[in-house]
Parts: sequence; C-alpha cells; structure tokens
Amino acid sequence: MKVNQPEYISYTQLFILIHFFEIGSTVVVGVGDEAKQDAWIAVLLASFIGVGLMFVYVKILTLSSQSSLYHAFSSLMGTKISNCVIFIYMLYFIYIAARVLRDFTELVNTAIYPHTPIEFVAILFVITVMYYLYHGLEVSARSLFVFMPYIASFLFLIVVFLWMNGSIDMNKIRPIFFNGPKPILAAVYPELMTFPYGETVVFLCLMSYIQQKGKLLIVNAAAVIVSGIVLSFFTFIKLAVLGVNHSSKASFPLLSAIRTISIAHFLERLDALGVFVMLIGIFIKVLLFTLAALKGMEAISSIPYRFFILPFGGILSVLSMIIADNYAEHLQEGLQFVPYYVHLPLQYGIPVLLLIGLWTKQKLGGKRSEAG
Repeated sequence: MKVNQPEYISYTQLFILIHFFEIGSTVVVGVGDEAKQDAWIAVLLASFIGVGLMFVYVKILTLSSQSSLYHAFSSLMGTKISNCVIFIYMLYFIYIAARVLRDFTELVNTAIYPHTPIEFVAILFVITVMYYLYHGLEVSARSLFVFMPYIASFLFLIVVFLWMNGSIDMNKIRPIFFNGPKPILAAVYPELMTFPYGETVVFLCLMSYIQQKGKLLIVNAAAVIVSGIVLSFFTFIKLAVLGVNHSSKASFPLLSAIRTISIAHFLERLDALGVFVMLIGIFIKVLLFTLAALKGMEAISSIPYRFFILPFGGILSVLSMIIADNYAEHLQEGLQFVPYYVHLPLQYGIPVLLLIGLWTKQKLGGKRSEAG
C-alpha cells in the first residue's frame, strides 16, 4: 500500500468500527453498577443519549462544511485559538488511549499471564498498534471485517454455553425497576453517557476517511443503537450469571461469568473466547484514539501524522504504565475524576458550544447576505 494515497472507508466499515469501539473495554470492566439489577436498562437508555450526541457531531460537520472536528475549529476560531483547543483534544485522546491500554494489560495479567510484567504486554501491544497506524485506517478496517464472523461466533457460543451450563438464573435480575428510576439515572449520568457513548467524539476527528457523508447520521446512529443493544444484553447475561453483588465486586465481570462454564467436565476454562473478543475491541479503541491524537498533531504542524507514530507510541506505552500505581487506583480515577472533569467538557461541553457558534455564524452570515 502507498502511504501517500488518499484513504477511505465504507459505511459498512464505519459501522463495524463504531460497534467494536463501543464494546471495546466496556465489556472488560463492566458498567452501570449503580443501577444494580437494572444496569442493563441503564445501558440501553444511555444509548439513546449516544444517538443524540451523534446528531450533534454530524451537525457540526454539516454547519462547518468541514471533514473533521479539527477543521471545524479552524473554520470558527483563529489559528492560534483553534490550535490550542486541538492540542487539548490531542492530549485527551492519547490519555484515554493509555487508560484503555491499561485495562487490557491488567486483563492479560489477571486472566492469562499472571507472572508477565504489564510493561512487556503494553510494549508488544503498542508495537502492533503502530504497525497498523502506519498502514492506515483503511487497512485496519478491512482487517476487522475479516475478524467479524469469528467475534460474532464466539459471543454466540459464550451465551449458548452459559445457558447449557445452567449458569443463567433470571431470579438474580429480579425485581426489575424495584428502586425506581433514580438508580438508573445515577448510572446513566455521568458514567454511561461518557463511557462508552461519549467517547464516540473520536470519530468526529476521523470523518475525513468517509468520502460521501450523506448517510453519516443514519450509519452512526444505527451503530450506536446496535452497540447499545449488545452491551445491554451482555450486561443482562452478566447479572443473571453472577448476581448484583458478585458482579459489582469482580474486576472483570464478563470473564468471571465465562469461568462458571463447565459442561460434562470437558468444556471448561473458556476464558480465551472472551479475551479474544475483548482484545479486538480494545485494539480498535486504542488505535482510533491514538490515530485521532496523531491527526491533531498533523492539524497543528501540517506534517503528515505518520512522522509522529514512533514518539506517540513511546508516550502511549509509558503513560499506560504510570497512569496509576495499581488497578484499583486506575478504576477509581476513571469513575470519580475522569467523567466529570475530562469527559463531560470535551465530549459534550466544547462540541455543543462549537455547534452553537457555527449555527450563530451561519445565521449572522445569512442575515448579512440578505441585507447586502
């Protein structure tokens, strides 16, 4: 592949990228614990907020007549101000990529290689990400398309084996809506509306890969809804297998649920199925966040992003290791600090202000044209 030629991805590839990006690390750590047995309802409810957010993002591109968030900033603000905002988003994306990578290294260290240093796992993972980044998003999207049947089959088998094993107990998710809407809303805000749905702001920085944007909103909204249904379903399964108490205490709830499978003392220890699905989702998530950060550097410096892959890869590796002393601290930071002070301003605050600014600019421009 010639790295200088234009890269484009199809609507189908975009749909798959968003779908596995949404699943990503969400199935690893679990979400919606505040809603207890109604967590699956909270996940589904939050998906509709995700659809609304996609409308805002696509509207920004429409009003600015630009191909990405970075160009939209430039069309509304001066060069210096837009570069400052772009730099903030660049830091945000590489920081979140490091957090997701830390989720994966902790998963591997817990489930597969307990005696392997997480530094070694992180470096190997980042080298693979750098390789795909160099070849571009188009190659990554095609590779994911190849893995799609295997991932769907593994997810299906996990549910079938849990059912055959008798692990699914509907009584564990009852009574439904027992505590009313308050716990569900507490789970939606701010956790679920920022993680994973708000993180789709990364796609606003990568829309230049879509050549025709006429059906962008429909494809994005459909991907978010399908992802919400899948996440809600597996949250339901997780609760029906582990129950509320065990699920909230488990570091990796889905993995704990899979470990309950034991059919005829033959089908056991199927962790690999779950880890494979999580690996693909996390890989896509880290790759897209890192690519968005690289695109930010490209927008600021006007130098092709591939020149920065190596230094950004080094930063990502180191940052994932020093981001927290242990996994408990990592989760605490991700649940108590990041949603309020990082996610909400950058996923909702600035995009909404940008949309208002672009809409105002368009209205004022229209009035001036009529007056002239």
